[in-house]
Amino acid sequence: MTGVIFDFNGTMFFDEKFQEMSWKDFIRKKTGQDITDQEFQNYIHGRNADVSLPYFLKCTFSRNEIEKLEEEKEKLYRDLCLQSEDFKLADGLYGFLEVLKKSEVPITIATASGWNNVRFFFEHLCLDRWFDINKVVFNDGNIPGKPEPDLYLLAAEKLQLDIHSCVVFEDSVSGIEAARRAGAGKIIKVNSMRKPDISNDVTGVIKDYKDTDKLLAYMDISV
Repeated sequence: MTGVIFDFNGTMFFDEKFQEMSWKDFIRKKTGQDITDQEFQNYIHGRNADVSLPYFLKCTFSRNEIEKLEEEKEKLYRDLCLQSEDFKLADGLYGFLEVLKKSEVPITIATASGWNNVRFFFEHLCLDRWFDINKVVFNDGNIPGKPEPDLYLLAAEKLQLDIHSCVVFEDSVSGIEAARRAGAGKIIKVNSMRKPDISNDVTGVIKDYKDTDKLLAYMDISV
């Protein structure tokens, strides 16, 4: 394996509670309804807003309307992050990224988040220490969302690598399916959720990034 592509939400930053709180507050204000755990899994976790919003609001929206609603919801999410001491990278990830950087392993991020959130994460989590923001693939409204393979194929292209030689770190069912459809060489599932999904067709399963040797063994990368 020659390159690494990370999903972000739930993979690098374990943000389940922030996502649940912001989505539930947003949808309750808009509809008076509550989101079930199953709906969260099926229509939010790892999915783009152009899937989530029409489902919950029972309406078809233009791209401009989607962007405005998405930003309204994401403002709630970012405020929650800034108010919490849990707004930090997953345990062990800092050290793991340092190892990859020292070893000059090409890395990037492929996320369902929009540009405003990408900039927010880079600013507050100092991601530019390891990642080139210009190589991050995000939801710009033009790329089909996960489980379609496009985000991962474009991420590999930005690294100038064949996706078959890339390792993908993912936490969601839709994200793992996207990586599988893209043809990722290896897929490592991050069990960050309270009730993690059972996934087949993955190389390995981790709950954090503390065991660097185990991670490198999964990836067939020597440093």
